[in-house]
Amino acid sequence: MFGILNKHKFVILRKILLLKLNIQSEFRNALFVRILMGVVLFVISLFYVVYNLLIIFNLNPLLIVTCLVLLFTIYCIPDLFEIFTLTIKDDGIEIRMLITGRKKFIAFDSIKNIKRGKVRFRTKAGAISNGYYYSTLIFKDNTSIIISPDHFKNYRTLMSYIYEKF
Repeated sequence: MFGILNKHKFVILRKILLLKLNIQSEFRNALFVRILMGVVLFVISLFYVVYNLLIIFNLNPLLIVTCLVLLFTIYCIPDLFEIFTLTIKDDGIEIRMLITGRKKFIAFDSIKNIKRGKVRFRTKAGAISNGYYYSTLIFKDNTSIIISPDHFKNYRTLMSYIYEKF
């Protein structure tokens, strides 16, 4: 069977077969660009509101719009605490929250269902693009996580291993 393989290739093949499964998720660069843009927008609007209200006390329409932008960015801040990395292992999925560092291990047998959804980009004139699919892992304790190609570069690899183990 291994007559075609030389000794070096056989050793490499054996090492690959004996390794435990350990697949790390990889973030898309666009995710961090969006977060950075949100932080910059938050800081600029905060300085503008503080400057106009506390220093010159000038109520103008731009101040009202800036206050709305500031409130919206404050509303979005809790979403930053939900960003996580995935590590797919032989016996389950390890989820690590990016900001807090909290880890949670979920065994594959605790996954109740995997739902797929589709995000479509539309305007009044019609669809901008075909969109993309995302997956929602629903667990037996009725919690869920969303795994999206909008966040992860290697979405297809992650989901293929999860489907294989599910």
